[in-house]
Amino acid sequence: MPGHVLLIHGWSASDKSMAEVGHFLTAHGYQTADLFLGGYPSMSDDVHVADSARRMQAVISEMQGDGRLPARFHLIVHSTGALVARRWLAENYPAGGAPVDNLLMLAPANFGSPLATLGRSLLARMVKGWNRGFQTGTEFLHALELGSCLQQDIALIDRLSPDGETASPFSATGTRPFVIVGACQIPGTQILGEEAWDGTVRIASANMDPQGMTVDFTTGSLTEPRLTQWTRRGPDKTPFAVLPDRHHLTVLRPAAKRSESKDPATANRLSQLILDALAVNSAAGYDQVAAQWQAVCDETRKLAQDGEEADALRERILGRASADKSRFNEFYQIVVDAVDETGLPVTDYQLWLTAPRVSGKNSVSAGKAITRIEIDAHNNLIKSAHRNRRNSERRVLHIDRRALLQSEGFLRKTLTRAYEPVLAAAITAASPGDKIAYFSKDAREGSGLIRLRTHSPSSDAGGDRFLRRYATHFLRVIIPRVLDDDVFTVRPLG
Repeated sequence: MPGHVLLIHGWSASDKSMAEVGHFLTAHGYQTADLFLGGYPSMSDDVHVADSARRMQAVISEMQGDGRLPARFHLIVHSTGALVARRWLAENYPAGGAPVDNLLMLAPANFGSPLATLGRSLLARMVKGWNRGFQTGTEFLHALELGSCLQQDIALIDRLSPDGETASPFSATGTRPFVIVGACQIPGTQILGEEAWDGTVRIASANMDPQGMTVDFTTGSLTEPRLTQWTRRGPDKTPFAVLPDRHHLTVLRPAAKRSESKDPATANRLSQLILDALAVNSAAGYDQVAAQWQAVCDETRKLAQDGEEADALRERILGRASADKSRFNEFYQIVVDAVDETGLPVTDYQLWLTAPRVSGKNSVSAGKAITRIEIDAHNNLIKSAHRNRRNSERRVLHIDRRALLQSEGFLRKTLTRAYEPVLAAAITAASPGDKIAYFSKDAREGSGLIRLRTHSPSSDAGGDRFLRRYATHFLRVIIPRVLDDDVFTVRPLG
């Protein structure tokens, strides 16, 4: 039986942007009086995500107190609305017990947007903020920037734990999260050069199933540091669907006529997925939807492949077999947070991709001549590298999985026999001064190696891997802080 639904919009939008989803729900049995459009001032420079989340709690309590909202309801959020809702849940219900049954996220900016830095530009203030005192929502945009602390802080309450804790606002029997994102680009955004996104958010940054790992170079060696994978909080797998016919705006318009596809099954899929998510009322139903949505992702993935089957699929869904298939490549997003062993941020470092040598001589340094392997990784694997403007110790890489694993790719073709079939990240940190060094006292800069993905054709799982398709990965890198002897000395008085 249809229930109450609260709909929450994204950055620079208003509650009216969610109206089409609301009208769609009324056409499928939901009562207009049971649907509410939530709003927040995302374009005011002085308002933080936490402020809107705090006010959200007060409003919901008030509505439940006067009977407008029942004890339990559904949430549908778009883009930045996901951060507001997740912050509200993390703040008020970190161990569960929220009044929400199903949380459906449409194109959520769970782990940032490449457009956030553009939103803070002078041009954006002139275009977007001309009637708002030239404000564009500075604090919201900082929260939305790739690699922001807020994104990781929320994830460390609802999806990940470095300490083995499992409590979460989410569960298959409580508040159940769902994610739908498109693989089309908003017309005109192609000029920005981003890949695997919907014109605003990356597919990997929408996914609610991040990975996390602590890399400790103070233990082990510089080529074999101690690696500690973070624990999953909440459901192990969130129902996640990547639609080939929708972009960041049309994901809010469920009607088939808004689809980029003429194939009826594809054009009607968004509306069915929305209804399926809101209808879930049990753990078994949640798992069933996760499996069904995985099949949607599998089909979208085939659009990036070669061969007659993929050609036929592109012909059916996109209208022509020769349609651009690169936009359907799967990507990894990696967020690196570098600190020294005392917890101080390390801001002056270089990060690149490489592979360990078979000989075991894996000393890496930015000062040495770059290898052909590293050039190939830089040119073909890393499609974007971003340094967070507020926290420069945080870097974000967007990596093309197809270029890594395809038959002509990095792990299968580029690497020679002199290298292990492993994708690794190398990090080189410059000494902050004469008295303090990183990694080694004897060098102006020191380096370490982090293994990310092993290719093993003989393994059913494809080898040891930290990286997961369509996902964000957090790496907290702990770097040795080496002191000069005269930082503290003692000598006899006489």
